[in-house]
Amino acid sequence: MTEEEKTKKEAQNTEKQQEEEQEEQEPSPEETITQLQEEVELYKNKLQRSRADFENFKKRSEQEKQSFVKYANEGLILKILEAYEDLERALQVKEDKDLREGVELIYKKLTKILKDEGVEPINTEHQKFDPYKHEALLTENNDNYENNEIIEDLQKGYTLNSKVIRYSKVKVCKK
Repeated sequence: MTEEEKTKKEAQNTEKQQEEEQEEQEPSPEETITQLQEEVELYKNKLQRSRADFENFKKRSEQEKQSFVKYANEGLILKILEAYEDLERALQVKEDKDLREGVELIYKKLTKILKDEGVEPINTEHQKFDPYKHEALLTENNDNYENNEIIEDLQKGYTLNSKVIRYSKVKVCKK
């Protein structure tokens, strides 16, 4: 073999080796498709598990919320039950004097319970009308009061921890 033939043969062998190495490095299109399908399947499974976990979380959260709402006032009701039972006992009394004292005791207990829970009456005496606290049911022109001053509290209003839960129904001076 001549030098030239040897060089050609070596060049061909080198080319074949390079082609084989490229084939080893790059998978065939079928292998690539299979590999990508496996990855897609893996991601689909992860997504399905994540969705299922999220749905379970939503259901559990909703159940906890319903339970909380259902029993949120339990402590308040237990406190009111004491006053309710006192009222029941007061109604069993035959004499008026004892009945009056019993009802006053119940009123004081309920007032304390409501105050302890954050309930406060809205003050209307000598106050200017405030639409965020008061509901004007009547207006009257009265020389003894200034314009927009509350003349009379027709029904008490209350706040719960500074939030109005019932507006005061009032008569307001309009000039």
